[in-house]
Formats: sequence, structure tokens, C-alpha cells
Amino acid sequence: MSYRRPAIPSAVERELRQEAGFGCVRCGHPYLEYHHIVPWHEEPHFRPADMVAVCGNCHGFFETQGRDRQYGFKASAKNMRDGEVKGKLEYDKRDIVFRVGGNWFENTPTIIQFRDVPLISCRLRDDQALVSMNLFNQYGRLVLQVKESEVTFRIGDMWDFECRRNVAIARSGPREIAMKLDFSEPDAKIEGRLWAGGQQILLHPEHTNLAGGTIRNCRMRNGRVGIQIG
Repeated sequence: MSYRRPAIPSAVERELRQEAGFGCVRCGHPYLEYHHIVPWHEEPHFRPADMVAVCGNCHGFFETQGRDRQYGFKASAKNMRDGEVKGKLEYDKRDIVFRVGGNWFENTPTIIQFRDVPLISCRLRDDQALVSMNLFNQYGRLVLQVKESEVTFRIGDMWDFECRRNVAIARSGPREIAMKLDFSEPDAKIEGRLWAGGQQILLHPEHTNLAGGTIRNCRMRNGRVGIQIG
């Protein structure tokens, strides 16, 4: 009978992401694995104090290092030193068809725009879809930016940021999703909470709440702007 190691508890993964500044402690890459400094074969455990967030590229490096150096990287994570997160979102999407807040946008380069500022936009380059987003808080300050699939934000502006295969989720607080990009299906999904001119736009999986109204199951094709606010 084969033995399967239990999955790491989600609360432990989140704690390790937060202490690492949502990136590999060595290089800052946002796609993470969770390494046991005190090895599992020596002691089965999920103690955050004896684990560290690393990327797939650096995981092998940590396997070769003494524990003192591993704890040193853990205590001085790159993103925490820099005070910000920078990284490229990784996915394979070759068209610009998106389901945003329960509505479909096809070949619409600016999906949502506030005045002359695109909040969500996209374009094709070299047969690859590139997504851009500007997330403001209720006071009009930019707290997270995705520019052609490169994400940037200051450490203190997000409570959690999680990247896994074809999915990126930014949380502004417990159970508060500020942005979710899901490229796991052909119609990529974008959900979250946007702010524009002091009003909140809620992008639910099945509908969009905007200015007291609801938009659902709409399909917009070949336009320049899908939803214009202000």
C-alpha cells in the first residue's frame, strides 16, 4: 500500500506566501512551491517556522543548502527587501475572448474603462493574449497593476497573492477577492472588485454589479470599449 503525503493546509501556504512577500524568497518569482527546511522524511510536519516559499526554479537549490542558509533566505526574502511584488503571469491563451463578471467580451481591446483610464484591457502579441488591469482602491490610489501580463504591487497593498497553474488571485482581505484571473478554460475568466470614481464594480462569476444595476449574460464583439464609465 503506497503512502501519500497529506496536502499542505491552505492556511500554512498563505502564511508562507505572506512572510515571503508573495514570491520566492530567493528570486521573487510569484509561482510558489513550499519547501521543508526540516525535511518531511526526518519529521512529518507543516510548521511554517520550518518551511519556506520557493519557486520551482530555486527549489533544487534549496535542497543543496545547509539549514542555516535556508533560514537566512527565509528571514530576508527578496520581495520583502524590495517592498514590492513583480512577476509575469504564465498561461497559454491565443485569442482575446474573456468572460468578465459573467459577460463575454470578444475582440474588444478595452473591456472596462473609467473616463480615459482602462481598468481591464487586452491585446494579442505573437499569438499570445496579454492582459492589463488597473486596480484602484476606494480613494483612487492604484494598488495593483497588471501591464501586459506583468503584475506589480506594493507588499502592504494586498493581504494575499496566489499564483498557481493558469490562475492568479489577489486578495485584499480574508474572503475578499480583489482580482481573479483564471485561464484554465478556453473562455478565460476575470472576477473581482474594481473601484472607479468612488463607486465599486463587482465582477461576480455570473454577473456584474455596476451603479446599482446588474449586467449578465451579455456578449460584446469587435468593439473598441466594452463598458464605459464616466
